[in-house]
Order: sequence, then C-alpha cells, then structure tokens
Amino acid sequence: MRSISPTTSLLVVFFYSFTVALQEHIYIFMFLPVLFLIFVDFCALKEAFQKLLFLNIFVIIIVISLLMQGDFKSALLIFVRSNLILLATLLLFYQKNEFDIALALQRLRFSHKLVSIVFFTARSIFLIKREFTLFKKTLYIRGFKPKTDFLSYKIMAGFVGILIIKAYERAKYLQKSMFLRGFKGEIYALSKRQVFSRCDIVLCLITLISLTCRWGVVL
Repeated sequence: MRSISPTTSLLVVFFYSFTVALQEHIYIFMFLPVLFLIFVDFCALKEAFQKLLFLNIFVIIIVISLLMQGDFKSALLIFVRSNLILLATLLLFYQKNEFDIALALQRLRFSHKLVSIVFFTARSIFLIKREFTLFKKTLYIRGFKPKTDFLSYKIMAGFVGILIIKAYERAKYLQKSMFLRGFKGEIYALSKRQVFSRCDIVLCLITLISLTCRWGVVL
C-alpha cells in the first residue's frame, strides 16, 4: 500500500489493535478502517486473506476449545476480534518490509537504541530469508523432496547449524565495521521528515471515529 506511510500504519495498527482487543463488545464502526483499507488497495485483499487463513490456525484452536465448553458467544467474539486486528495489520503493512518499521519508529522519535535494534534485526531477518530461499532452490535443483526420514532431518539440521554459524560470524563482522565507521548508536535516514498523504489523514480520521463511537453493537 504505497499511498499510506509506514508511520501512519504503525500508529493506526497500535491504537486500533489495542482498542479492539480491550473492548467488551464489537461495534459496527470498528469495521470502517478495514473497509477503507480494502477500498484504497483492493489488490492487497487476496494476499492478505491467504496469510489470514494461515494465521487463523491458532485462533481456530482457541475457538474450538471454547465451543467445547459451550461458550459460543466468547468463541465468536474472539474469532471476529482476532481477524479484525490481523486483517487490518496485513492490509496496513502490505508491500512494506522490516526496514519501513524501523524508519517509522525513527520518525516517531523513539529511542535511538530501539531503532537500531529493530533495524539490525530487520537486516538479519532479510539475510536469513535470502539464504533460506537460496537453500530451497538448491535442494529443488538437486531433486530433493523433504520426507519424514533421517536424511531429511539431517539436511535441515545441517542447514540450521550453518545459519547459526553464519549469523554469529556476521554479527562479529558487523560490530567491527560499525566501530570503524564511528557508529554511536543512531541510524541516520536520508529524510527524517514525514510527509502525510490524503489517505493517511483520512485513515487516521476514520480510525479515530471507529474507536470513539460506541453504538451499533455487533457482538
């Protein structure tokens, strides 16, 4: 979602998730931010639903346990509340990466240490994802098919061990390189000023309305 900045996405997802999670009821206005996000970028809905199905595995387990106890209302409330928060988060951070979150934290004037931790963690996740993708392609080219046998476990364990060793060596090299560059605990961006678009302003207003209106109880 290119029209909504990472700073706005981080603020909205924090206040929206916090408020929806702690509310006793689900009001009809709480659906407005999600509907607006779908209207802004409808193409993101397909990918968001695909990820939502996977994330619902844990939610469904909780719902089933409540249904077995006969608490249908709580099960439905948890299911709707969780999916509202997850869907809003997926739509807000569609086509955004870990570095956008670090940049948003910096523009929100968070601690330099926290921003640095998030930035370097994002960098590590990016490198691990790249190595994992390369590893899968290598196994595919060699005709390897994962099974529940000793060979598959041995290959995966070896790969995890290589990742741990590489991560340790990369951390040492990064520490030395940052020391030589005079790193003082702060990550600098090309532009610290945040420019908000019309979609940012409208989304903030809709979120504010959805979290303050207390009528139209759905659950």
